[in-house]
This record gives sequence, C-alpha cells and structure tokens, in this order.
Amino acid sequence: MLYSFILISLAVSISFQQDPSLDTNAWLEKYDKYRKVIEENTEITNEDNLTPEIRLHLITPKSRLWNAKTQDSPFKDSPFFAFYWAGGQGLTRYVLDHPEIVRGQRVLDLGSGCGATAIAAARCGAKSVTANDIDPLKCLYIDMNARLNFLFEVNVTEENIIRTNTYSEWDVILVGDILSRKYPEVKYLLPWIRLARRAEKQVYIGQPKQSLQSLMPNVFEYQLLESYDNLPMSNHDPFAQPSTQVWRLLRTY
Repeated sequence: MLYSFILISLAVSISFQQDPSLDTNAWLEKYDKYRKVIEENTEITNEDNLTPEIRLHLITPKSRLWNAKTQDSPFKDSPFFAFYWAGGQGLTRYVLDHPEIVRGQRVLDLGSGCGATAIAAARCGAKSVTANDIDPLKCLYIDMNARLNFLFEVNVTEENIIRTNTYSEWDVILVGDILSRKYPEVKYLLPWIRLARRAEKQVYIGQPKQSLQSLMPNVFEYQLLESYDNLPMSNHDPFAQPSTQVWRLLRTY
C-alpha cells in the first residue's frame, strides 16, 4: 500500500500524461521500470563537476554505459540527458554563486536535461521552479534528481513550451546547452527567447564555445574539472571543451 502511494505521488508530481492505452497500475509499472533502468545504469555522484553541492544520477566511468555503443543503450535514444553537460554545469554554478538572480522569482529551466539548474534555483530561494523537457523519460529522470536532493517542490513538465509562445508564468529563464543539441525544437528557441526578453524576462544561457557575443555579453567563464574527450557515447563537441560560459541576454535582437 505504501509503495503504491509513493508511486502515485511520483506520477502526480510530474505533468507528463498517462498513456491512455494503459490502466493506472500498468502505467505506474511502466514508469517504475524506467526508474529502475535509470538507477541501474547511472551512478549517484557529486564529484568531478562544478557543483559538488548537488547529487545527481549520472553516467560516469563507473557506469556500464560509459564505454557502451549507442545501440547497446537500454534507452530509446542515446542517453545524453544522463550526462552533466558543460553549459549546464556552468549555468548551475552561476546560479549557486549568484542566488540573487533567482531568489523570490518564478524560474523556468528550459531543456532541463539532468535538472541540475532547476535544483540550484530551488535551493537558492526561487519562488517557484519549473523544469521543462519534452521527453517524458527525461521528466522522470529530472524528478528523480530533484528528489535525490530533497527538493520535492520542483515542477517538472513535458509541455512543448517554446511552441506555445507562453512565457508570462516566469520571471527568469535559464537555458543550458540546448543550442548545441541537434533537436528540431532548437530552431524555435531563439525567436521564443526574443519574445520573452521583450516581455522583460531575464534570460541566462549556459553554453560552451558559442558565438553569442553579438547577441549577449559573456557574464562568466568556468574551467571544467574533467575532460570528456574520451567519451565514446557522447560524440558531441560540448564534452570536449575545457571551459564553458554563461551569457545574459540584455536586449532583444
């Protein structure tokens, strides 16, 4: 009974939709299976990154998937969400070091990934925190990381926010690494950010080695603690960068 209650509480806290083809018990069993897959293929750690204050389920050299081929992954796609990307590390560190940018504010962590930036915002006294990713499995993963840090108030949603042109619910928008991702939604991101900034929302972007200088000033640069050059499953440039930057959008463009 208690176990079922915990599962139901977990499901309700995340606003992804129940598969209508499954009854409630089958749906909970499905997501419990995903949770176990995440737990079995990641390590709980706060080491070798810029934010030792935050514990995360991550794929590390101790994880089976570290040297696995993409086709050997138990996930539908390559589990990039289970790596702590460079831009996300820098942005999360910046929030922890400058809590005044989120304190008392309604915060959106867009393309939240592992959820670290949302966790940092909640820790730093944000009025409310929404972590957003359009993949339900990633939403479950974000929720697991928030709960790992005893932050049960983080709202996790799979709504495609940048397609809705909705930004009035938030005061501060945090975006980590999403400009590096080869997702179809990326092309909608910058126009959405422009509209949000025109509405006087504060926008911070964590991004390594990007030509954003003409759009916004670099407010801080962090040296990464560990190189990801030899990570076979990533094959993505952000892992190979020795440093990462945080950018703030001051004007529309």
